[in-house]
Amino acid sequence: MRRLLILLVAVSGMALAGGLVLPFEGPGGHALALALADRLGAPSPVLAELTFPEVPWPQGWSYILNDANGPDGARVAYEATGADWALVGHLRADGWIEAYLYRAEGLERARFSEPALLVRWLAARLQAPERPFVYRPELDGALADLANADVDAAASRLSGLDAAARERLQPEIAAVRGLLGHGPDLTALGLPEAVVDYWVHRKDPAQMADAGVGPVWKAFLPIMNDDREAASKHARLLLRSERALDVAGALLLLRALDDEAWPDAARRLTEVAPEMTLGWEELSFAAFDAGDADGAARALERALALDPENDLYWTNLGWARYLQGDLPGAIAASLRAMRLAPNPTAAYNLGLFYALARDHERAFAYYLEALRLDDEGVTPMALADLAKTHRTDLLYWQGFLLERSGRTDEARQAYAGFLAEHPDHPLAPLAREALLALKEVETKVELLGFRLGPLDVGFEIGAGERVRPVARATSTGYLPSAKVSVEVLADGVPVAHAADEVELPPLTADWTRELAPVVVAEPGRYSVRVRYAGARAERALHVGESHLARRLLGEGVVPLALSGEVLLEPEAMAAADGEVRLIEAVLTAVRGAAADAARVERFVKPLAAGPFAGRSVAQVMATADAELARRFLEAALAEPELLLEQDVANAFAEWAARQR
Repeated sequence: MRRLLILLVAVSGMALAGGLVLPFEGPGGHALALALADRLGAPSPVLAELTFPEVPWPQGWSYILNDANGPDGARVAYEATGADWALVGHLRADGWIEAYLYRAEGLERARFSEPALLVRWLAARLQAPERPFVYRPELDGALADLANADVDAAASRLSGLDAAARERLQPEIAAVRGLLGHGPDLTALGLPEAVVDYWVHRKDPAQMADAGVGPVWKAFLPIMNDDREAASKHARLLLRSERALDVAGALLLLRALDDEAWPDAARRLTEVAPEMTLGWEELSFAAFDAGDADGAARALERALALDPENDLYWTNLGWARYLQGDLPGAIAASLRAMRLAPNPTAAYNLGLFYALARDHERAFAYYLEALRLDDEGVTPMALADLAKTHRTDLLYWQGFLLERSGRTDEARQAYAGFLAEHPDHPLAPLAREALLALKEVETKVELLGFRLGPLDVGFEIGAGERVRPVARATSTGYLPSAKVSVEVLADGVPVAHAADEVELPPLTADWTRELAPVVVAEPGRYSVRVRYAGARAERALHVGESHLARRLLGEGVVPLALSGEVLLEPEAMAAADGEVRLIEAVLTAVRGAAADAARVERFVKPLAAGPFAGRSVAQVMATADAELARRFLEAALAEPELLLEQDVANAFAEWAARQR
């Protein structure tokens, strides 16, 4: 569901809420929804989508909905808008239509092979007066454009339509253009009262009605003001509601507060809205936290009944089956997860399950697959899972994962422990080979030079410049996540230091990184040393004189002109005359923008205090000299955001205006 910021005129009086049809998902879905809305006397589906109320949590509607065009989407659309009824659905590629109608009596669903059957079904249930049903699939592209707020694209399609289709599309274009342009009275568009109320009061949610999204917005207001106690009280009040939207909001709020009542909220949501996967998902997490594998499995089975293609649910069900002692069930669920969407957690789990089953070939395959997939840092959890088995024959697999994560010493210990307990194990020869290979592992680190902003400057830097060392590490084995430290030394005494934590995925044997900056205060000849994972390297470093433009580069500042183009190229800034050239460029830009500043009211008023008292910002810009430009650049050096966030002319104007 697409949301849009709309400027509303004040409205007085509310129309009685009618029904809503939202665009169906699938090819032809916008056109079908429009035809249904016309037949049922409902507002435009495009307008309904564009004005659909927003929710207070940052993840939006998708966080609580599994399918905005499915059963949970129908219910939430009904509750969020305050409509008498809400209709959503899917138009499948094979032509079959799935429809979900939500009313006060609850949810009804149906599946039809053609639109006429759907119309007959809806008319009977809603007792809709007779109106013509005119389905024009050729309008779908233009309506989709309008739903994306692209009026021009929709209008460009008019010429390709016949007269009747143009006649129907033009009011839709006009309505959306009006909506985007000046915000019409939404009541006049036939939209429900709760939708109008949301847009009228969205900047002051405390004034929203206790309908639609109003209750959840009011509940979230305290946490926005960091009043956790009040937010918790509001969440508990929402839990008493019979509306899915309210209970889901309460669950999210309690989760955000890390309130101990969140498992009760998850359970309550499954009771109020069993069609929503969110409740079952959260209930499974609560069960895992409580050590209740059976409860987690039951909740995940319910979630999968609603969303059978969800790889996370299959992954977690595999783990629940493992905790239940059902190894075949654990393997089957995890394999299903991998078929849907390969992920490191399911692959690590399969490695463990096959290792427990002594199926070494499959354990190898899935542990390697997990290591290749693991860009999420899951390896430590996989190692912890192996350790929790307390099986010494699985020490081999701990060594296997540790070795490929670059944790060489720990890998040696694991392999040695395995061999001490199981010298005749089928994997013992591989453990011995691994130990021999680990003895030969060699790790190297080197400094490649320094970077001054976007420039590579090698080992020639300036005093007072923030420069970033560039280092590279290689290994004949694998490299670990570890600290990298850089020291600048004068006669063996450190004068500057920086450290970084390098986080690496498994199976990494080579990395090159730009590290944390260092600043050397005085010119001279130094040495610079880098250390990483037991390896070290040292290079000579020459520190020369610097200037203002180079130091700005070190802060990442490359000033922009009013046009957005670079004011002076980094190479020119770094040159010996870079400071002079930068000051000249700044003066040209600032003086050139003085006439524009003179058209801005606050820049033509005389300043009341400070070094420019009695003069306006526009006058200061018009008469700026080199010394003033230097002062401005020195201020930007102390506060780089001044030039990182805007062009030179606007930055100068803002700086001049705030001088005291």
